[in-house]
Amino acid sequence: MAVSSSSPLSRTLRIGIVGFGPFGQFLATTMMKQGHTLTATSRSDHSQLCARLGISFFRGMNEFIEAENDVIMLCTSILSLTEVLKSLPLHCLKRPTLFADVLSVKEGPREVLLQVLPEESDVLCTHPMFGPESGRDGWNGLAFMYERVRIRDEATCSSFLHIFESEGCRMLEMSCEEHDKLAARSQFLTHTIGRYKFFLPIPNPK
Repeated sequence: MAVSSSSPLSRTLRIGIVGFGPFGQFLATTMMKQGHTLTATSRSDHSQLCARLGISFFRGMNEFIEAENDVIMLCTSILSLTEVLKSLPLHCLKRPTLFADVLSVKEGPREVLLQVLPEESDVLCTHPMFGPESGRDGWNGLAFMYERVRIRDEATCSSFLHIFESEGCRMLEMSCEEHDKLAARSQFLTHTIGRYKFFLPIPNPK
């Protein structure tokens, strides 16, 4: 189900970012422009950058979790997701929270989120199919995939999705399984064409 751009449920959010690397910073810039309040935590110290951007940076996980974020957005690497999730003091959450990942592979992360997160936490799996290069001039027309895995707070979920829809993203609601199958086919085709071109004979110059 697509989110209506005129949805009355759209509101400003307090969004916590776990993993404030280049992609997290890229998403944060647009979220700040839209008026959302951001907090961040990361293994590296980004406190000075966050101070310039107007983002509250927490070195301690407890303080970050206790910051009463509406949404916690996971911008970690795929390999470190399980470790990072298990390191979060989830017992310190003061209220039900929406967790949204932005990883490029979906089935594995979805299962990890469902296994580790408290039952009362909502889960939204997403894949913004663009980055700092392709999205540097705006997100209009760029694809954003999502699956509402476990959503009870529709207002918060719709408001988070509205961040991307309001920037003109093509909103693609599909299951994580479908996303990964399509991605695998696309990668296979890309590699096949690449190998074919590699073995083509080089024409003799005339």
